[in-house]
This record gives sequence, structure tokens and C-alpha cells, in this order.
Amino acid sequence: MLEFIFAWWWLGLVESLILAGVIALVAVNAHRIVGDAPQSLAALRASMGLTVLALIGGYIVVLGVAAWALDAFTGLSGTGVAFMLSLLALAMVLVQWLFSPYIINMVYRTREPLPGEEWIVAEVEQLARRSGLKPPKVVVSEMNMPNAFAYGSPIAGSYVAVTRGLLRLLPKDEVRAVLAHEVGHLKHRDVTVILALSLIPIAAFLIGRTLVWAGILGGGGGERRGNPMALVAVGAALLAAGMVFQLIVSHFNRLREYYADAHSALVTGSPRSLQRALARIHAAYEHNPHLVEEARSNEMASMLFIVAPLTSLTASPLVDVDYLVERLKEQETNPLVELFSTHPPVSKRLRFLDRLASRIGGIEHY
Repeated sequence: MLEFIFAWWWLGLVESLILAGVIALVAVNAHRIVGDAPQSLAALRASMGLTVLALIGGYIVVLGVAAWALDAFTGLSGTGVAFMLSLLALAMVLVQWLFSPYIINMVYRTREPLPGEEWIVAEVEQLARRSGLKPPKVVVSEMNMPNAFAYGSPIAGSYVAVTRGLLRLLPKDEVRAVLAHEVGHLKHRDVTVILALSLIPIAAFLIGRTLVWAGILGGGGGERRGNPMALVAVGAALLAAGMVFQLIVSHFNRLREYYADAHSALVTGSPRSLQRALARIHAAYEHNPHLVEEARSNEMASMLFIVAPLTSLTASPLVDVDYLVERLKEQETNPLVELFSTHPPVSKRLRFLDRLASRIGGIEHY
């Protein structure tokens, strides 16, 4: 029993040191990593493709290193252990994917649209048809925070949800732009893609933890039990890799937000409507801290929100929305905060929509 308590203490120490090291490393280089908003749709697609290749390539390296370490320093089959842990990560992701819509509906207190709200369903159906999709289910969340999100699974179907707070805050043309953004997430299969990619940091973390445990407990069994610290070192490196992979997944999620913004602009033909909606939502969180707390206390679908509930601009809620849009475009952003966020800063999203608007007349499809 004492051996396991001792092992847990060491494991916690190793993970804390690795986390501190990763944060320190990215903090120094954050401004180089995050960069500016995409210059065009082509640049955005290229960034997404390179990010996926980096994740897959990195995970192949992790599997190879883990298999080598387990073969070299334990009596276990390294390939078999790495494969089994990857399957465990896959099972965890699959369960989350299949059943999360039911949990989201419960946590966010969703309901069918009431009389007077049927126009939301009509808008989503029209946007879905224009996007080449089967219309998703439309629900309203009984939350005061102004937000919207899309989610779904094979057994629950697809959903677009808007909060009561969003319907109170935005005029109909801006609600339509937000709904088009969410339909874009469904068109791009973002829930499935993000969950699939999240398998990589989860699996890397499980494999790294297994190696650290094996080293702390003595290096495994068999004739090659003599180098436990080598296992700890390799496991620690894989834990660090898992944390880096998670940052890359967050980066990919930020890119998909730009992609959904592009879908909204192209389907509605009005980038300005989405810019105004983003500015209003941003200002609402700025002037109502309780809305931020409500969002943070219900984080299950936070990666799916139209806007992340983190703000830094002080502006009057009565300010002209077009003036606010222009002010937000010029806002300086904190690269370290962005690096750990699932959403791009609003200022960058507004600038991206400006760039898209300048080319929108020549874009027929994407």
C-alpha cells in the first residue's frame, strides 16, 4: 500500500514538473506560435492540413518510442501495450462522442422552440439546405449567457442550440449569421473531427503515465528490470508530448472556428452581420461578469460555443455596434491566453472576416 502511495506522489510530482516546463516553454514562444488570423481560405485550409499531419506524425513517433522503451526496459511487449492503451483512449472518446448530446441537453436545459420562436427552425432549415445538409434539430437552451453551439452523434442526431440570452441580445439578421456559423460546424463535421484528434493527446498521456508508473514501481518484470529511471524519463517525455498535442488540438479547434465563420459569411453573404453579432456577444460578457461565471460553470460544450467567455475590452453596452466592431479589430491580444484557448480572439475573427469580405464576390464554393 505504501508503495502505491509513494508511486502516486512521484507521479504527481513528475506531471506537475512537466506541466510547469511546458507552460514556461510555450509562454516564452507564444507570440511566435499563435501568429495572425488566416490571410485567406486557402491559407486556412493549408494550416488545418499541416496541423493534422503534425498530430498524426507526432503520434506515430510517440508509439514508436513507447514500444521501444517497453521492449528495452521491461518484459512486456511494447507494441502490444501501446496498441491496448490506444484502444482504451479510443473507447473513452467513442463513449463521449455517442452520449455527450444527451448530457449536453440536460446540462444546458434545452427545450423545443416555443410559439414565437419557430422562425429559428425555419432559418436553420434554410441554412442547412443551402449547405447541402439534412436539417438538424433546433433547441433553445434556458441559459442567460448569449451563445450558440452545434453538437451531435450517430445515435442522438445533430443539434443546433441557441441560448435564451442570445435571442434577447441579437437582432434576427445577426442571429441568422450565428446560426449559419453553427451549421458550418455541422457541415464540416467538427464534433467528429475534433473528438478524433483529441484521441491523440489522450493516448499519448495514457502511454506516458504507464511508462512513468512502470519506472516508479521498479521497471516491470522479466530479465530487463534494471533501468527504471529510463522508463520514467521516457514516460515523462511522452507526458510532455501529450500536453503539446493538446495545445495543437486547441490550435486546430481555433482554425475550425475561422472555417465556420467563413461558412456563415459565404452562406448568408453578409460577413458584417457575423462581425456585429460577435461584437455584441463580446460586449455582453464584458459588462456582465455573471454571464462569464454561468458559462464557466457549464463548460461541457465550451469548445462548441460561438464565442469563448473570455473578454478584455471595456466598452459601454450602449456603444454603436459598428464602432465597437472597428475598436475590436484594433485590439491587442494576449498570445499566451490564445494559445490555451479553444477559440481565436474576437479581434482576429473580425479581421479574418474583413479579408474574406474583400474576396467574397469571387468565391462560388469552398
